[in-house]
Amino acid sequence: MREPRRNQGLRGIVVGVIGAFMVLGLAAMAQAQQVPGNAELKRVTGRAEILRKGQTLWTPAVLGGRLAEGDDIRTFSGASVEMELPDGSTLFLAENTRVLVTKLEFDPQTKSRLVLFHLAVGKVRALVAQAAITLVRARQSNFAVSTPTAVAAARGTRMWVFTDGRRTMVGNELEP
Repeated sequence: MREPRRNQGLRGIVVGVIGAFMVLGLAAMAQAQQVPGNAELKRVTGRAEILRKGQTLWTPAVLGGRLAEGDDIRTFSGASVEMELPDGSTLFLAENTRVLVTKLEFDPQTKSRLVLFHLAVGKVRALVAQAAITLVRARQSNFAVSTPTAVAAARGTRMWVFTDGRRTMVGNELEP
């Protein structure tokens, strides 16, 4: 039995309105999710190089350069690099260090983040943005550095990690 055209038209409008709300809801959810970010080189002293994801040639690291997920950076003897992360945190690379940017996501609305670096060799020091500490403690945000033998996660505003590939040392300064 066929419905009157009036009911079919009304049903179409209701389905259309519900569909529009669903699309808007999905768009809002997508905006609230963390998005890939990049790290900006704020200071480069001495010889440092970047290996872009999917590339085979190292290129010189330059002031203002940006690193994204999957990029490697290395410093040579006497060199150092300072990187600013999307949440305002800073990562310092000491001489003779090699780091892979494993994950670098940040949601500017909620301030949540997922920042993961892999330290192959050398020493890094991180100054974790103060605003993100509350989220780290609530497990809504992660900041970690892995090495071949360990993983160090931020629990305060300052941490350092050293590895020679066989052993790892970690220091973590908690807030007062």
